[in-house]
Amino acid sequence: MNRFSLLLSALLVVSTSLAASVADVKKKGVLVLGTDPTFQPFEFKGEDGSIQGFDIDIAKAVAADLGVKLQIQAVGFGALMPQAVTSGRVDMAMSAITITPERAKVVSFSSPYYRSAQVFIVKAGNPGKFEWPAEIKGQTIGVQANTTGQFAADDSLKPKGATIKVYDDFAAGLADVRAGRISALIGDAPTVTDLNKRLPGQYQQAGKALVAEDYGAVFAKNSDLAAAADKTLAKMKASGEYQKLLDKWIVQQ
Repeated sequence: MNRFSLLLSALLVVSTSLAASVADVKKKGVLVLGTDPTFQPFEFKGEDGSIQGFDIDIAKAVAADLGVKLQIQAVGFGALMPQAVTSGRVDMAMSAITITPERAKVVSFSSPYYRSAQVFIVKAGNPGKFEWPAEIKGQTIGVQANTTGQFAADDSLKPKGATIKVYDDFAAGLADVRAGRISALIGDAPTVTDLNKRLPGQYQQAGKALVAEDYGAVFAKNSDLAAAADKTLAKMKASGEYQKLLDKWIVQQ
């Protein structure tokens, strides 16, 4: 058994033994949400220091339907997925988390709630003339640790001769893009739209999307909280509340 298989087996055992359930959450009266508040407009810290965003409002709706309070824990993405969930540190994770077959082996996902894509973020004006798809040999591409952007870069860009630089902090990668220390940073498509609004004239997307993906809320493996989240999402879409959140956080960015 290789190292990954050993890790996978260990995580499966932990997630099974510590799986939070609807009954557990209702008993304690709190739904603990783990999120990395650096992915505006999905989750970020507002001027008052509170964590807010598209994902947060959905999590609030899930908690309300369960009849409990929402407690938010800021967790770096590398620790959030999947360790914070499988260890029982949090009951639920939302942080623009892509649904993947490998992740689904150790955690349970809600139904997809947002369709996005991984794109290349470059300095405004694209002084390095970076594009995708194009020849990227010798280019340095930034990724955030343990994200699908990193997985895609390792699979598709590294074999073509790109150097992959891994960041724990997405903002640090943006700073390196701005300073010209890396050619591009891989991020979520809505992030580019948000950057254009908050920091006009500093960043832009280069070329086509690297990969399309679906986001899901994350729970311990086989937890019935996933079905509860699906019920809330279906209710929000039927009532029009989901569209209102899209308009508030994403469509009108």
